[in-house]
Amino acid sequence: MASRSLKLRLHVFSSKLHKWLALLIGAQVLLWMGTGALMSFLDLEEVRSEHIVSRAAQILPAGAELPEWLERQDDVVSVATRALDGKVVTEVRRADGGVTLHDPHSGRLLSPISAATARAIARRAWIGPETSVAGARLVGRDVGTEFRGPFPAWQITYDDRDATRVYIDASSGTVLSARSDTWRLFDFIWGLHIMDWTQRDRINSWWLLLFGIAGTFIALSGFVLLANRLPRIGWLRGKRKSGS
Repeated sequence: MASRSLKLRLHVFSSKLHKWLALLIGAQVLLWMGTGALMSFLDLEEVRSEHIVSRAAQILPAGAELPEWLERQDDVVSVATRALDGKVVTEVRRADGGVTLHDPHSGRLLSPISAATARAIARRAWIGPETSVAGARLVGRDVGTEFRGPFPAWQITYDDRDATRVYIDASSGTVLSARSDTWRLFDFIWGLHIMDWTQRDRINSWWLLLFGIAGTFIALSGFVLLANRLPRIGWLRGKRKSGS
């Protein structure tokens, strides 16, 4: 009898715990499904106001002081002096997005950078446990979902446990991105999460929108079913007794 009573109390306790946890967690599921459906419906360009606000850089005004060796200046948006692999270089950016590196005195073109320079940049950029550069490869098109430009770029591979790669802009010598096995695992999981199994960057696909809407209705219907199973409120019980 004692054993049966204990099982009954445990069953009642577990049932109540299950219902209240379902209510608490179900609320978050409802928010996740509803907001996911809404975000899938919205146009990301409109969210970022890219359709009404231009981010294009302004061209330098006529008469701006530029190095004598810089022949063209009608499309130049910036001229900057910076360090590259321990040396001083002049970086010229143009309206079309192009970037070139020059010797600051003679104007000699230094772009694209060599494999040796890219390796040196990668070694300077590394701040993790001691390792070495295992390889360098010039890429001119998308590397799966790992890197999508700008091109050309140097793919530098480190000899570390996480198979880390960095991508360095061949025109400017800038480290554009770093990828590792940890990132690749996250990217795969992210693709499953947003239901984009190929590109893994589309958060407004029809698949995600449809499943988000369906999930919202499932969560709402679950609340309706759960309401019928929750314990009755005390005053309602009293009202029923007085009515009888």
